[in-house]
This record gives sequence, structure tokens and C-alpha cells, in this order.
Amino acid sequence: MLILDAPQVQVIVGENAVPISQLPKVWQDIAVGEAGVGLANPQSYVEMAQLFQYKLEQGDVDLFNERPELAHLKPAFRELFGLLAQETLEFYGQDFKIERYPDFEAVLRELESKGADYSNEVKVARIGLELFNEFDYELPASFYQVHLAPIDRDSVFEERALRFDPRDIEHKRSWDAVLHAGKVFAVQMKIQSIASKYGFTYQHGCGCESHLSSIDQSLGVFDYELNTEKRGRWIRSFIWTAWYEYAFFPIVPNTRYLV
Repeated sequence: MLILDAPQVQVIVGENAVPISQLPKVWQDIAVGEAGVGLANPQSYVEMAQLFQYKLEQGDVDLFNERPELAHLKPAFRELFGLLAQETLEFYGQDFKIERYPDFEAVLRELESKGADYSNEVKVARIGLELFNEFDYELPASFYQVHLAPIDRDSVFEERALRFDPRDIEHKRSWDAVLHAGKVFAVQMKIQSIASKYGFTYQHGCGCESHLSSIDQSLGVFDYELNTEKRGRWIRSFIWTAWYEYAFFPIVPNTRYLV
């Protein structure tokens, strides 16, 4: 990768990035502390946003870095993915705002007041609360919303084809991105260890069936703690993965054949 020395390019850890002034307004607000987010270290997230936007806007990806014969395709890539990068960062900038997050205590109280018939829903709410106690505002609101989603189904064990079910059309892109970010295995292990305490396991089909954080019975309990020294890296990896999954979502081929 060529490091550029130009007014419209900033360098972060040896990589080209856009300046903060070129980010969506919500990220400029986050950078100066005016966005109403709960991030403990907003600078780290802003820097990721600067890198992410540059890489997609400029085609700074392996496809072009390793295959120079495809250079003639880069302008089309930049035009398309520059737009998708802007959409992605706008969504997540808003999704980190405190008012986007569920009121876990209120959700739990409401479900507990409904009696024994809602015991499974109560477990899901407790899992959501424990996830928030673990990750706080380090992860976006959609991370918690997707893990609480089974509460609003006919049964917490109901599976839905996320790309095709009209009941989830509003959330499909952001929820699918979070679920695919579960490929960051350390974070996935923590989610499953919390769920296992309540007799559940969370599952996600990565095809078009994409059963949105489907819950199944867990056969055992296990404990897993994120390595303290690696925790920040795993969180950043999870966020970065969710971002590119969100950006790529509209161009992923899908078919009802898999449902």
C-alpha cells in the first residue's frame, strides 16, 4: 500500500485514512464529544471509521492490491463502495447513541410480571442484560437488539428467514451484520458461555435462511472469559467485521432455495 502525503489523506498506524472532516456528521460529533454516545474510548472508533471509509472509497482492498490487471475496475468499485461505506458509518454512528439501546431492566421487569408462561423469555432478557454488563456501550445497540429479538416471537425457539421474513425487514441488514460478526470467535464464545448458563445456545445460519439468532437448547454450561490483554483487539475486530458485513449485505446473492 502506498502511503500518501496529501491534505485530504491522514495516516493512522501506517495506513491511509480520511480526515475526520470527511466522515459523516455523526462521527464528527463523536470525535468532539457531542454525539451522546457511551463509548469509553471514542477515539479508537473514530479512527476505525476513518480507515474504513478510506479503504472502501479508494478501493484499498486485496482485490486490487494483489491483482493489478483488474485496475480498470477500481473506479466502479470506488463509486459503489464509497456510497456503501457512507451508509454503513451513518448507521453505526447513530447506533452507538445511548438512546438506541434497550432498557434491559424494564424489559426484564415486564416479562417477569407476566408469570411462569414467560420463563423462557425471562431467560433471554437475562442473557441480554448479562451481555450488556459484559460489553456495555463498546458494542452497538443492534448487537443487543438481535439477541433480545426472540422475546418478540411466538416462541423463543422460532426460526425466521431474516432476508425474506417481512416481520424483520426493517432490521435485516443490521442484525445480519452483527450475527456474521460472530465469526470473531472470542466474542462468540463469550455470548455462548452466557447463554449456556440459562440452558440456551444462540445459532445463526449464514445462508439466506439466516435464522436470526435462533435459540436452541444447550446441553451443558461452560465458562469463558475474554483475555484482558486481547479484549480491545477482539472488540475492534467485531466492530470492523460488522461494518463490512453491513456494507456488503445488499450485494450478497441470496436465494429462497436455502430457506
